[in-house]
Amino acid sequence: MTDSEGRETPSTDTPDLDALGKKLDALKAKHDPSVDLTQTSGSNMAEGLKYASEFSAAVLVGAAFGWGVDKLAGTSPFGLLVGLFLGLCAGIMNVVRAAHEGMDGSGEDLPPELDEDEDA
Repeated sequence: MTDSEGRETPSTDTPDLDALGKKLDALKAKHDPSVDLTQTSGSNMAEGLKYASEFSAAVLVGAAFGWGVDKLAGTSPFGLLVGLFLGLCAGIMNVVRAAHEGMDGSGEDLPPELDEDEDA
């Protein structure tokens, strides 16, 4: 930037811009545009089946547990309903947890030296 007399003034956000530039360069270096997305469809289907099986197993275990409580305590159908609800909750949590583990945007984390939080 220049002031009213034509002199160059140092920018106050140059270190922030440099740090951002380094982070962007690190992400660009990790990104490989030559990867063909049609070749990964098998792994995407496998991942979807993994999520479906985790969800189904949790619901079935919850329903079986609730049915067992109904048989032992004679509280039909309330144990089954509570078991189904708990199974649905557990299934959703399992799918969200599994999806979160496999999802990070770029495929890998930033290098530790570039992943620091800077004071603003």
